[in-house]
Amino acid sequence: MTIRGKAEEMETREDVREMAEALSLFGSAMRHMAGRRAEHLAVQPHAAETSGARSLHLRLRLVLAPALGAAVAIAVAVPAWSHFHQAELARRNPAQVVQNTTEARASVNDTVLMNQIDTDVSEEVPDALEPLAQLSEQAAATKTTVSEKTNDSQK
Repeated sequence: MTIRGKAEEMETREDVREMAEALSLFGSAMRHMAGRRAEHLAVQPHAAETSGARSLHLRLRLVLAPALGAAVAIAVAVPAWSHFHQAELARRNPAQVVQNTTEARASVNDTVLMNQIDTDVSEEVPDALEPLAQLSEQAAATKTTVSEKTNDSQK
């Protein structure tokens, strides 16, 4: 058991008084803030609703942020894995890769390609220029009609 002297006892009492005063000030500040918050809510009743909306927004952000991060990671990882996986297969069996590309080229018949080229080249007007051709046909038809009318009126 420790025997305290008068000086220690006075310091302890002073410390307790300072702590009580600090706690009292803190408590009054909290009561004051709660009162102001209650007044604010009484004046603006929708403020409580927006507070709920904010907390909902915060919860959604907490859930969606990791989900978005996972989606981005998957979007990057899958093509990278596919690329490296194909490169690994090409390193293991390069003859197979060459054979696959040759078969793909050979699978398209040359005559089919030549026929397609012939039809594309033999078109009178390419598909992209079709609207322009229609406009020029209409303009030519209009000129012909106008010139016929002037010839008829001169006779």
